[in-house]
Amino acid sequence: MQTLLEQIDQGQQWTFPGGIHPPERKSLSNGSAIAELPLPERFWVPLRQHIGQPGSLLVATGDTVLKGQALTRAQLPMAVPVHAPTSGTVGRIEPRVIAHPSGLPEMCIEIIADGEDHWRPRETRVNVEGLERDAILGRIRDAGIAGLGGATFPAAIKLSTDKPVQFLIINGAECEPYITSDDRLMQDEAEAILSGIDILDHLIQPERILIAIEDNKPEAITAIRNALMASHRDPQRYLLRVIPTKYPSGSEKQLVQIVTGLEIPKGQLPADKGILMHNVGTCYAIKRAVLDDEPLIQRVVTVTGEQAGKPGNYWVRLGTDVQWLLEQTQSNPLPGQPLIMGGPMMGFALPRTDVAVVKATNCLLLPSLQELPPSPPARNCIRCGECAQVCPQSLLPQQLYWHSQAAEYDKAAQLNLSDCIECGACAFVCPSDIPLVHHYRIAKAELRDAAQKATKAEEAKLRFDARQARLEKEKAERESRHKSAAKAAPAAPSAGVEAALARIKAKQAGAQESTDMAELRRQRKEQARAAKAAREQAPAAGDDRQAAVAAAVARAKAKQAAEATGSEAAEPAPAAADDKRKAAVAAAIARAKAKQAGEAGSDAAESAPAAADDKRKAAVAAAIAKAKAKQAGEAGSDAAEPAPATADDKRKAAVAAAIAKAKAKQAAEAKGSDAAEPAPATADDKRKAAVAAAIAKAKAKQAAEAKGSETSEPAPAAADDKRKAAVAAAIAKAKAKQAAEAKGSETSEPAPAAADDKRKAAVAAAIAKAKAKQAAEANGSEAAEPAPAAADDKRKAAVAAAIAKAKAKQAAEAKGSDTAEPAPAAADDKRKAAVAAAIAQAKAKQAAAANGSEAAEPAPAPKSAEQNSESDPRKAAIARAIAKAKAKQQQNPDQ
Repeated sequence: MQTLLEQIDQGQQWTFPGGIHPPERKSLSNGSAIAELPLPERFWVPLRQHIGQPGSLLVATGDTVLKGQALTRAQLPMAVPVHAPTSGTVGRIEPRVIAHPSGLPEMCIEIIADGEDHWRPRETRVNVEGLERDAILGRIRDAGIAGLGGATFPAAIKLSTDKPVQFLIINGAECEPYITSDDRLMQDEAEAILSGIDILDHLIQPERILIAIEDNKPEAITAIRNALMASHRDPQRYLLRVIPTKYPSGSEKQLVQIVTGLEIPKGQLPADKGILMHNVGTCYAIKRAVLDDEPLIQRVVTVTGEQAGKPGNYWVRLGTDVQWLLEQTQSNPLPGQPLIMGGPMMGFALPRTDVAVVKATNCLLLPSLQELPPSPPARNCIRCGECAQVCPQSLLPQQLYWHSQAAEYDKAAQLNLSDCIECGACAFVCPSDIPLVHHYRIAKAELRDAAQKATKAEEAKLRFDARQARLEKEKAERESRHKSAAKAAPAAPSAGVEAALARIKAKQAGAQESTDMAELRRQRKEQARAAKAAREQAPAAGDDRQAAVAAAVARAKAKQAAEATGSEAAEPAPAAADDKRKAAVAAAIARAKAKQAGEAGSDAAESAPAAADDKRKAAVAAAIAKAKAKQAGEAGSDAAEPAPATADDKRKAAVAAAIAKAKAKQAAEAKGSDAAEPAPATADDKRKAAVAAAIAKAKAKQAAEAKGSETSEPAPAAADDKRKAAVAAAIAKAKAKQAAEAKGSETSEPAPAAADDKRKAAVAAAIAKAKAKQAAEANGSEAAEPAPAAADDKRKAAVAAAIAKAKAKQAAEAKGSDTAEPAPAAADDKRKAAVAAAIAQAKAKQAAAANGSEAAEPAPAPKSAEQNSESDPRKAAIARAIAKAKAKQQQNPDQ
């Protein structure tokens, strides 16, 4: 049995199933040589004229280009570049409608010709000797060579196969009716075509080269045979095969089957069988690219049909406007008659005439109505089966049509829709005039779109999975790093927290210091304004003795402030847990008392003596103000002492703050009432100096008692020792008792636990007895003092009675506030009420005794009736102010 190669050598041929014999009508255009056309004024070069992606732009608007210069660069495997068809200038670069059945726009480059048609520099060769395979493939790729038989597959990709090639088939069948571009090219350029075949032979080195031409092209067959004989090529390898005319014998799979008898299975390419096929036009373009260094910038186009004025074949540059080409060939399509690019079987109607000629443009058909009447409306399929009989791929066109029409594209794919070569044989024989190929193209497009979406979805899923894996890995690495860091340095976070707390405390201390400095500056400004006002209002004459008394008072208060500062510094530091709260309370009390001291200082500054001693008196007033401010700070420091760590910390701190505020306010009112009294006449200087000294001693004694020091200081040796001592003792006792009452109000609050009721009641009773005894002793000491003058008895008695009433009312209100608090146990109500009543009586008695001691003071020097009448309302005002202050203090013990 003969091998396949032996059968081919003996000239055996095969056939394919189906096929048709439509009217050829090739004689309209193959009778004359290929003609040249004049140079157009402008070109529109589409970037994509092949299967695959377009290249990237190399030019911009306004650039000057030469003929054959590359306009794009091929960066993707399936991309090929495009070139300038002539020399000129780059115009617009924009999307335009191209020669495609969809009528969609593609990016195009406008080339405005300069008329000179200058080539770029070229390097020509006689043959390929000395050129490496990669260099030859590079020239083919850079020249933009694509298959010119209609498929426009990049030639360099097809030639780059690594598989051994047994048969190289040169397609010169040109089976489509009307088209004669390959026929005429073989007649006119047979030797150039053979040179291109030689280059292919050099690249792939096949066992046999089969040149297939249909028997309806006798001139082309003769031209190729003569060229083969004249070139002395090996007749055992270069075989010319004349095949019978049958449509679609020019299709790749059908031609392979005709000349080799091999069938290409579904899903495979001829290269998988060791077969490679190229068109005669592609072979000619390869020769021009490799040997003449000319890119693909023109091709042969057949202009034919009964409406063509000059039917024939023309060299047309790529990018030429179709309308311009029709004008040059005096062709004019009929209104309503389509202008077809390609043949009547596989061609398509152009959407418009202002589109550019591309690499796939092999024919422009302008038929008359008699040649190609308009297609009648499609009718229902009669299931004749003619389409299945003529299908060269042995498909079932009828079923494919039904599924395509019903949009059942998956079922059409199962019936091998992808194997359809869109030859149009089925539509040609359909008695119902159904445009079957049209439906197949739509179905194929939908399937391609679905496949692309599925591919993108799969790629997106892979990317998502990769990203999730990466994130999980990073998370695991972070957790591992954190665990390692925690094991390596466990104390680092606490150190960081301590450092942060230290910074916060330092910032708060700085803020408090700045606040205190601002308050101090404000107080100094107020003292300066008060001193200035005092200088303006002070009497013209001064008194040396009064200045001396003021200096003594200032020194005593300065000493008292120094002692208080020392005792304050000796107090234990509060617990660290209550630092912030107690510091805030102490700061608030200190600010309030500093403000009070500032006001008292301004009052003291008003009583400055003569204007001549302004500077000295201002200094004395400032010293007095500072001493009073320090005294107020000492009282605040008592409230700021650390409270015991019990459940009542917050309540007791609030009570301490309220007591400190009440004392500060009482001191301010007392000082304000003293300052509000009119200055006595010069004759009373001695008495006022004595009174001032007694007041200073009493205040010093009160401060000493609050600090726990001895309460009895020796009276100074003066002429009025007994009287002044009595007055000082009475004032000191009253103020000490007042402070004790304020502290006692703290202890009188209801105890949280019922178990301590008896003990606290006993303590309250003891306090009440002690206060009553103290009041009795005060009354006895006061009774021993000399009685006042009879003239003032009535007035002083009235004042004492008013004060006693006010204090009694104050004690009753305090009692009411005490009883308003919730009692811990109902059984102790009567006993506590009795204790409260006893405390109120003791306070009233103490107030009466204080009033009596005031009345027992020695009467001043005799005054006139006018002076006595002036002093009465002043003392009444003093008594009322004192009563109001104490009542207000008792009403607000918790503030």
